[in-house]
Amino acid sequence: MKFAFFPGCFIPARYPGFEVATREVFRRLDVELVDLDFSCCPPTTNVKLVNYDTWLTMAARNLSLAQEHDLNIVSMCNGCTSTLKEAAQVLANKPGQRRKVNLILKDIGRRYDGRVSVTHISPLIKRDIGVEAIRERVVRPLKGLRIAAHYGCHYFRPPRVMFPESLSPADSYVPIALDKIVEVLGGEAVQYSRKFLCCGSVLGTNIGGDETYGVVWEKLEHLNYREVEAIVVPCGSCFNQFEMGQVMAKRLLKIKYNIPVFYFTELIALAFGVDPATFGITEHNIKTRKILDKIL
Repeated sequence: MKFAFFPGCFIPARYPGFEVATREVFRRLDVELVDLDFSCCPPTTNVKLVNYDTWLTMAARNLSLAQEHDLNIVSMCNGCTSTLKEAAQVLANKPGQRRKVNLILKDIGRRYDGRVSVTHISPLIKRDIGVEAIRERVVRPLKGLRIAAHYGCHYFRPPRVMFPESLSPADSYVPIALDKIVEVLGGEAVQYSRKFLCCGSVLGTNIGGDETYGVVWEKLEHLNYREVEAIVVPCGSCFNQFEMGQVMAKRLLKIKYNIPVFYFTELIALAFGVDPATFGITEHNIKTRKILDKIL
């Protein structure tokens, strides 16, 4: 199995350990990740809102690189996946829009014909690699740790873009991949109120101010009530929001949550026996020592 690897901008710059963990997990799963000269995706939450054609053309350039190597794309980031999947659908189904974009791409010697599919690494692991492949490689089980999954907005919204093949008759989709991965690693996937509520990260990006943590504080209250020991996310922005939300809750509200947050391949890498020091898990703002002590 072989994919063009799209790590995005935010994760390599802010949380390179996530990328290290992901590469090690995929190496152990016998999946080849090919590095190409990708640029920013770019995000739907700002560039698309300013100039749609610019957004679509930048995404098309990335898709054209994967097409040139006859590869589909796997992404680490919810936002990158959302952008590239939506752009791929538009360019595959709207020939007029594709012609317009290709006129622009011609200036840099590129062309996109609409042949690339895009997926996030989490559903790829559950659907295409399979949880049994994960189970077979677990050497350090999570020992029943109570772990809550937060999927994030762009992981599955809008469903018609992100998971069109999995929609219910009501045109809805409820993700389960992270919960299943937690369970196969030996943890307990905890259900909680407000599970699919946004973390509020985009508010901080576009508006700013301490009040943008209000959404994540609400989620943290429900997680605390359910006695969650750790949070697992598939998105760098969500990770940052849950960590900084706890830092700011302590600073502004005098509330200590202290619930460690993990990017999901960090948990897989831990369970696979990878040394946590090699991917920076001990450097999280919300300390992970109490979790590591339980499973190492």
